[in-house]
Parts: sequence; C-alpha cells; structure tokens
Amino acid sequence: MVQGSRNLSGLLDADNVLPALAGWRRRGKRAALVTLAGIEGPGPRPLGAQMAVSEDGSSNGYLSGGCLEGAIAIEAQAVIRAGQNRLVRFGRGSRYFDIALPCGSGLDLYFDQGLALSTLEAMSRLTVARRPFTLDTRLDDGTSAIGEPPAADVFGELTTRRDGDVFRRAYLPTPKLLLIGAGPALVAIARLASITGLALDILTPDDHARRTLSDHGLEAMGLSTATLSPGTAPDRWTAAVLAFHEHDREPPLLAEILRSPAFYIGALGNRRVHAERLGQLSALGFVAQDLARLRPSLGLIPGAKSQATLAAGVVADILAEAKSRGFAD
Repeated sequence: MVQGSRNLSGLLDADNVLPALAGWRRRGKRAALVTLAGIEGPGPRPLGAQMAVSEDGSSNGYLSGGCLEGAIAIEAQAVIRAGQNRLVRFGRGSRYFDIALPCGSGLDLYFDQGLALSTLEAMSRLTVARRPFTLDTRLDDGTSAIGEPPAADVFGELTTRRDGDVFRRAYLPTPKLLLIGAGPALVAIARLASITGLALDILTPDDHARRTLSDHGLEAMGLSTATLSPGTAPDRWTAAVLAFHEHDREPPLLAEILRSPAFYIGALGNRRVHAERLGQLSALGFVAQDLARLRPSLGLIPGAKSQATLAAGVVADILAEAKSRGFAD
C-alpha cells in the first residue's frame, strides 16, 4: 500500500516524544522520559502528556504553556546524572516555590531515565501497526512494562490513569484520514490534514490531483474502481471523507466505509445531494442507525466555497470529533 506521506513535523507529532527518545538512546545518549502523572487544579496539558530530555539538555515535547520546560529539562538532567527515577511536584505545593504556574495548578511529573531501548522499540512496533497499548510504570520502584493490548471490543476503554503506585499511560493510534475524491477540494484537505499531522490515505482517479499532491510531498493511490484499495479499510481511529463533485462513485464506497468502525464519515455535497445519497444507501440495505453516522454536511464552516474554508472546516470537524472520543487532546 502506498500511503499519503505523513508530515513528521505535523502538529499532532508534537505530542509523540517517543521517536526522539529512541533516537537519542540508539545514538548512545542517556535520556529521560517525563510524564505528567498527576494534576491538581486546571492543568495546561492532559494527564499523560510527555516530554523527552537528553543528557545534553535537548528536549522534545511540552508539559506547560512554556513556563516550565526549562526547569523540567534541568531536573531531567539531574535525574539522568543520578541514575534514579523520581516523582517531582511543580507549581502548587512544590518545593520549588520560585517556579509558579500562572494557572495556579500543581503538576506531578515522573522522570524516568531507565526505560529500556528494547521497550521503546517494542512500543514503536505497536505504534506502526496501529495497535493501542499502555506503558505501566510502578512509581515506587521505577519499573515499566508494556501492558497487554486489549481485545478489539474494549479499545475505547483504554485510558491514561493512575492506580495506586502504578501509572498507566495509554497510547492510541494517530488519527488517520482516508480521503477519497478529485479536484482542488481533495488537494486542499490533504495539504491541511498533513500539516496538522493526521495520518493519510488518499485515493483519487484524478491524475492532475495526484501530480499536484506529489508536488506538495504527498502520495495518492489511483482509484480505478468504486472500491477501497487493499489495506485502506478504516479502523476505529480513521475519519473517512469523500470529496467528489460528481457523486456517482460514492454509494459503493460509502457502503464499505459504513461497514467499518470509522469514527467520522463525511461527503461533499449540498442538502439535495445528501438526501439522494441517503436514499441510495437505504436501497443498499442500510437503516437509519447506519445512515446517522454520515455527516449531514461536511465540515464546521457552513457554505464553505473556498479551498481554505472548506479544508479548515473539515479538518477542524475531524479533530473535534477525535477529541470528543479521546483520540486527541
């Protein structure tokens, strides 16, 4: 399968510090993984947010709005030198009374300098395979292990939480966009989705669109039949969007997508087109509960006419739905 290239500087990638941590470790550098393990008050980042710091003070990721990262890097270097993990409070109730958080919250950060490279590489393999998992860390003795990936029917219950002395940090697949269509709308949505950091699978019968996407560093698969290409069937972390101005290809594609666990399904078109689309899908045997999964309009900006407003509305709608389901922060 040829996938749309994933922009490694996409905004969602700022939340994934594991590649940087593993890279330092492979080059023989000592490094620490810093995890937000407790929040008192209105925390600026969600529970489980992470930052990686190398022995030379280089860092990746963020745990505040910018007010703590320097102090965290200094603390991490001290942890690396000492060779011993520690749990440190910053902000409210901290021994570092001179480091205050404007929001007034207290953050408990766990500094882990001993995470094995073999564990990081196993986590990377699960990530590439789009398998959810947890990293279970005992805060009392510093040992960590990858939790058993759950059965498919309980993926949605995988959450970051602290159970006594064990902190379970959940890792879910990066939200993906399966984008199918033709023309400028397809290109615009793909470009913005890539910048955002969504994983991308792009299918199009439009050779011009494929060339334009290639000029922007994005690859698309051809679409010669009204069926999904092998390997592109949506998983539960995939949003599917159809961006055709001519809609005759849509019914069989939407039928495949509606049979999948995709968390978001949308298609370009006005109210008349949407009503016709629902009628065609009803004729294929889909019932009201199935059809309710299909967005009545595409994106958060009603009547979007330009590439910019259409793409921004679509990507924002996908991210909002992903956040509501716990797939994004």
